[in-house]
Amino acid sequence: MIKYTLFALLLTLRLFYQPSATATSPAAFAASPEPSPLPVLHKIPATVLEFKGTVKNNKVILNWVVDENETADLFEVEKSTDGVNFNLAALVFGTDKPAIDTYEFYEKAGNQKMMYRIKIVNKNKKAVYSAVVAINPAA
Repeated sequence: MIKYTLFALLLTLRLFYQPSATATSPAAFAASPEPSPLPVLHKIPATVLEFKGTVKNNKVILNWVVDENETADLFEVEKSTDGVNFNLAALVFGTDKPAIDTYEFYEKAGNQKMMYRIKIVNKNKKAVYSAVVAINPAA
């Protein structure tokens, strides 16, 4: 009885299991005609090359230049009155333009000195901060 059961099991496995022809053919192991691009494992994160601010026509205007722009997801413009505690002022989304790109943000100028910085959130979700720019609207 065990012999017949074992035979039936082997027959069933043979009927339902068909090895792939491509897995055993020599062509499956040959090199592909077009080389596939290797994944880039470590892209350099975007960094701020230049960050400046001015006051013009009662507006604070911030300009910044970013290197490795294609790795930037978004920019958080942060402002502070004391240079220690920063709050989100705006979100500026990246352009995906390769290499270097420029960005601008503006808002109504207040009566007191403000400090601004840019928080770059890269596509890998790691953040990098710019230097702080102080804007004095009374000057």
